Amino acid sequence: MSEISDGVGPMAGVKVVELAAWVAGPAAGAVLADWGATVVKVEPVLGDPFRHMVKLGVEGMNPPFELDNRGKRAIGLDVTAPDGRAVLDELLADVDVFISNLRPGTLERLDLTPDQLRQRHPRLVFATINGFGDDGPDRDRPSYDVGGFWARSGLAASHTLDGADRWRRQRRDHTLC
Repeated sequence: MSEISDGVGPMAGVKVVELAAWVAGPAAGAVLADWGATVVKVEPVLGDPFRHMVKLGVEGMNPPFELDNRGKRAIGLDVTAPDGRAVLDELLADVDVFISNLRPGTLERLDLTPDQLRQRHPRLVFATINGFGDDGPDRDRPSYDVGGFWARSGLAASHTLDGADRWRRQRRDHTLC
């Protein structure tokens, strides 16, 4: 990951633990790091799956991963194991904000819901983002913003130009000739 935040900015002095993968949670942590917060990314022992998606150049860089994880420290923990959870709980004892994009059922199984965490850490601010919200029949469905937000809400359709499908079909048919 990139250089660690220098603690200058409107969030200087704020400590954050991020238990998140892929994009939405890590992007939120990156912004807080940009603003001066100290952010510790907790990822599985083998790493955030996004870390392994792209390898460019001789050094195997992953620009999208680096972008969403800039300015952070990282630790690999198995939070499903008692030892890993104990380390996470130690980290949370001294922070201000907890960010997660794990699904609600996963947080429940790990005893990491807002209510469960506030019992152990009353001053902790809990920030979560997931594809379909904390309640409802789809709360534990996996999702990314493209499906869970853009497509399902209708925003993708509302941002499509009239005739765009016709243009794509014509272009595809023309290139086949």
